[in-house]
Amino acid sequence: MRALRFHAFGGPDVLQLDQVEPPEPAAGEALVEVHAGGLNFADTERRAGTYLGALPLPETSGFEGAGVVCAVGAGVEAAWMGRRVAFIAPRAHAERCVVPAQRLIALPDAVDFVTGAAFPLQGLTAWHVLHTLGRVRAGDTVLVHAAAGGVGQLLVQLAREAGAHVIGTVSRDAKHDAVFAAGAQRVLTRGPGFQKELHEVAPGGVDLLLEGLGADVDALASLAPLGRWVTYGTAAGPPPPLALDALYERSITVSAFWLRSALPAEVAAQAQTAVLARVLDGRLRLAISTAPLEEAARLHRRLESGLTSGKWVLTLR
Repeated sequence: MRALRFHAFGGPDVLQLDQVEPPEPAAGEALVEVHAGGLNFADTERRAGTYLGALPLPETSGFEGAGVVCAVGAGVEAAWMGRRVAFIAPRAHAERCVVPAQRLIALPDAVDFVTGAAFPLQGLTAWHVLHTLGRVRAGDTVLVHAAAGGVGQLLVQLAREAGAHVIGTVSRDAKHDAVFAAGAQRVLTRGPGFQKELHEVAPGGVDLLLEGLGADVDALASLAPLGRWVTYGTAAGPPPPLALDALYERSITVSAFWLRSALPAEVAAQAQTAVLARVLDGRLRLAISTAPLEEAARLHRRLESGLTSGKWVLTLR
């Protein structure tokens, strides 16, 4: 089978399409014939060696996808055989991928494979960041950094649905339209004058700040008293150290989210049901672009350059 792999950590040029033997599912696992694989910033970090540590190489790229279950290991219900599924699992950018059974998401016939590969990581991350940790409330002022990105556009939509006033930020003016289209009431470009402009828009600060940037985020200066700050990534680099003493004056809450965390089963199931329902009925619109697996290196470059918006999906079939 074809697999998108890297034999050394480095830039996009280390990616290559290899012919490898298909994996076999172990107990508790299913084998999925992959039709499409979602592309995330974490894929660029994994390829560069800055995410999940120095795991053995060569490694296959990808953390999410969609396809058809073609084999199951011991202990997995036979009813999964032949089912259309979306999934979260490593090594997803290959024609077959082994997936833990608990990471399989039954895909309704109305959802195509490209859409199925586009929503698991970013959709579930957005839901948990906004609802599970952010505890958004109607009337909140919510600041979404990197709002033109895949998670950012979903956060904007979900926050508006929850009755929040949404301010989105982008790295360049050309991305404003995408964030307005997602439903933000205001869009600001991050830069030297950002905090002054934000203060004019939200003089008392924002109630909830959501960001996956890590570095380049002056969150404390943006938050209102009792404000909540949820971080979920380090796309702009590692965040600076945070002094807890700085939180006292306005009683600020800081939390972090990672989808790999061992979430309570009922919390994970609620998020999965909620996101898939919104994808099905159109309340959650995914701004998807596609490219064949062979173009992965080009898309890695675009992701790292900050030129992309929305979600990219790699097609395998």
